[in-house]
Amino acid sequence: MKKNIINNLFELWEHIGVNGQFLHSTAQYSYVKPGNCSWPNKVFRLKESETDFKELYQHIENGNIPDSISIGEKKTLETQLLAHNFKLKSVVKGMYLNLQKKNKPTNDFVSNEKVDNEVKAMEFAKIASLSFGYEILSSTIISLINSSQLKLFIGKHSGLYVSCGMVLLDQKGISGLHMIGTIPEYRGLGLGKVMTNKLLFESFENKSKQVVLVASESGERIYSKLGFVAQGSLKSYSINK
Repeated sequence: MKKNIINNLFELWEHIGVNGQFLHSTAQYSYVKPGNCSWPNKVFRLKESETDFKELYQHIENGNIPDSISIGEKKTLETQLLAHNFKLKSVVKGMYLNLQKKNKPTNDFVSNEKVDNEVKAMEFAKIASLSFGYEILSSTIISLINSSQLKLFIGKHSGLYVSCGMVLLDQKGISGLHMIGTIPEYRGLGLGKVMTNKLLFESFENKSKQVVLVASESGERIYSKLGFVAQGSLKSYSINK
C-alpha cells in the first residue's frame, strides 16, 4: 500500500508535467520544472543503483534541476543522500481509505464546481497559491482542463471561490486526493471537509476501491477522523548549502 500512495503522487506530477510540457526523464530520475520554480518543482523516481549522487548535487547547485527530491521510505537511499551532503527538508504521512458503497457521500455539492474553463483554472491557481503559500502558475492549471484522468474543483462561500481540490485516477485504478486547500481567511468553516467529500464522491464515480493521499501532521488528524489510515511517509531532501 505504501508504494501505491507514493506512486499516485508521482503519477500526478508526471501527468501535470506531460500536459504542461515540463516533465523530464533521465536514466537516474525524473523531474518536473515549470517556470518561476513554481509548483510542482520536484525530482522523483530516483533510481538508487543508477544515480551518481555527486553529479545530482552539482546539477541542483547549478540550478539545472529542482532542489527538492521526493522519495518513499528507503533506508539505503536515504543513507546515500545524507552521505552526499543532502539534508532532510520535510516528512508527510501517506494515508489510505478503503471505499465501501455504504459510505458514499450524497451528491450534494452545489458549492463546488468543476474546473472546465480557463477562468476557473485561473481561480484554482489563485486559491491554491494562497492556500499553500507557494506559486502555482495559471498556465499549469489551464493545461489540465481537458484531462480525463485528473478532475479539478473549486468551492464557493458567500459567492466567492475560496477552496480547491483535485482527484487523480492512476493506472492501478486508485484515486488520489491532492491539493485540498482553503484560503486562510476562510478556514475553520468546514470547507476543506466539504471539498474532501466531493473528491471522495468522485473517487466512487471513478470506481476506485481505494483512495490515497499525503498529509501533514495536522492534516493527518483531520483525515483520520474520516477513516483514513496512516501508512508510510514521503520524505523530501534538498542540498545542504
